[in-house]
Amino acid sequence: GDGARSRALAFRLIDKRGARTGFGGFKGLAPQQPSKRRLSSTGQGALAGLEDLLASRREPFVLAADEVAALMATGRFDDTAHLLAELTANTSHLSLPPISNFHVSSAALGKSGRVYVGVNIEFHGLPLPCSLHAEQFLIMNALQHGESELAEMCISHVPCGHCRQFMCELFHSEAMRIRILGKEGQSFTIPELLPLRFTPRDLIGDEARFLFEHIDNGLVWSADSKAALTDASSSSKVVAEMAERALREANLSYAPYSNCPSGLCLLGQGGALYSGCLVESAAYNPSVSPLHSALVNGVVNGLGDWGQLRHVMLAEPVGACVKHEHLIRECLKHICPQVEVKTHTRFVLLS
Repeated sequence: GDGARSRALAFRLIDKRGARTGFGGFKGLAPQQPSKRRLSSTGQGALAGLEDLLASRREPFVLAADEVAALMATGRFDDTAHLLAELTANTSHLSLPPISNFHVSSAALGKSGRVYVGVNIEFHGLPLPCSLHAEQFLIMNALQHGESELAEMCISHVPCGHCRQFMCELFHSEAMRIRILGKEGQSFTIPELLPLRFTPRDLIGDEARFLFEHIDNGLVWSADSKAALTDASSSSKVVAEMAERALREANLSYAPYSNCPSGLCLLGQGGALYSGCLVESAAYNPSVSPLHSALVNGVVNGLGDWGQLRHVMLAEPVGACVKHEHLIRECLKHICPQVEVKTHTRFVLLS
């Protein structure tokens, strides 16, 4: 976006209060989750150290570069492709598929040296397009950790067309090597998996930018906006913190097709904040909403129950051709059906 152009941001504070009963954490979403990790065909030898590392983490969705280096130094893995395969094979139990009961996991190595894990998430009562695929989860996870490029990826199952299309948004996506469990010894590229693909260049031209490239939509609060936020924050300092996070996510939004950046911040129990931004796809439908992005951020950072969420703040331009508020409100009704949802309508200017 152009920082010199005036934009109006709709300030939405969705207050979610009330006791949640009969939920039982994420088990209520996926009652048939496997209780044990799947062993790879290479046996348990390579898993020594990896299982200990995973067990030491509350949510093993990111391995730091030094952790990856330490695992490789043990000599138990032939190469990083072997490590990614083991991670993929042993993290499918983290997925949340209450509709399909089909567990998908993936792991990828970034240019930073970090490794990211992704799993599929489905929502009971919501249409299938509201689901989040494992590859999308992984990419949002990597984006939220400031990754610049994914070098190689392993997926537990053959990637669907939806995910192949979404991966076309990635910076240097053509160079990424993709491996699939059960197809050992083979690797693929996006051009091989999707030879006649629709890319950002088809909509925008040669000047198209890609996901993982630096983005700053140049949006700042106006004087009126700051006054409105000060008023809204008078009863709770957390409102200002959530507004700051929502604005930051709006500025990080990858929205080259609608030019309508959107950011969202969730407040959980104990004051924990989780946030996410909009990530669009040239094919539109594979786009990831700011709510789904923030939910990924929550799961990665230990959110154990959708019912732990208390407030949701959404920031998006007033008069935008694409608005997420109504869909997000409907999603929240089903994710937390017994929680009262109130909307405090304010309009805050961005310029």
